[in-house]
Amino acid sequence: MSSLPGSFTVYGSKRALEVYAELLSIPFSLKEVKEPPAERGVFLIDVYPLKKVQPGKPDRGCGAAQLRFIERAVEDAKRGKVDAIVTLPINKEVIREAGFNFPGHTEYLAHAFKTKEFAMMLSNEKLRVVLLTTHLPLKEVPEKVKRGEVLRKLRLINRELRPGKIGVCGLNPHAGEGGLFGREEVEEIEPAIVQARKEGIPAFGPYPSDTLFLKAVSGEFDTILAMYHDQGLIPVKLVGFGKSVNTTLGLPIIRTSVDHGTAYDIAGKGVAEEESFKLAVMEALKLMKEKKALLE
Repeated sequence: MSSLPGSFTVYGSKRALEVYAELLSIPFSLKEVKEPPAERGVFLIDVYPLKKVQPGKPDRGCGAAQLRFIERAVEDAKRGKVDAIVTLPINKEVIREAGFNFPGHTEYLAHAFKTKEFAMMLSNEKLRVVLLTTHLPLKEVPEKVKRGEVLRKLRLINRELRPGKIGVCGLNPHAGEGGLFGREEVEEIEPAIVQARKEGIPAFGPYPSDTLFLKAVSGEFDTILAMYHDQGLIPVKLVGFGKSVNTTLGLPIIRTSVDHGTAYDIAGKGVAEEESFKLAVMEALKLMKEKKALLE
């Protein structure tokens, strides 16, 4: 453990870990602590005393546990006990039953840290995509594609990432075809890009999304601003599923996550891939190092 680059604290359920360790014949040896320690190693804070653990069968208790895990991590982050949070996927149905009234981790964390300017970013070796809107029904997306919001996201990308070129997706087919297939590009997206360029932000577009991602993969663009969830995430996962990282921009603390869901259908079978989680941890460590260098 002394070879680890820092202190890692697991916010979870000791009972759940013991059940899975036994099921998969994996030795369970995490040291239990009450507070995140300063020494190097991997430790466990037994946040929620789950009484029943049934692999692949979530219930109300699972939702309550998921909620309490992230709440405790945020509490410790606010107290300066942790420098970064790496989240695993939640089941939005059961966690909502426990009182979680947010579309996902991203929105909850922004609320918890009182952050107004934030964004979800998915990245891998081939693509880096920031979303204008996240967990919204598709029919509600157009009303959120506004000049001010597009400009705010471009400013956030420029501030947080210092990108080369930002390619901006259109909302409609063929980026609206000059207004023929929709007015959002002409009235909202393009004026935001023009203003961003005046501010020195390297934003270009709007481009049809069916060709913009090809250009980004070939290296023409450093970052893409997508208008809605699936527009951005389908290409990212197509070229790097299981090898991508979800990062929240704008928070006062570093937060990364995996690029996949809960996969209850394979729970307890020992076949789940851990690559995205490893990459999320590595990305958090890299961002911590960069943040520290900026402060020195």
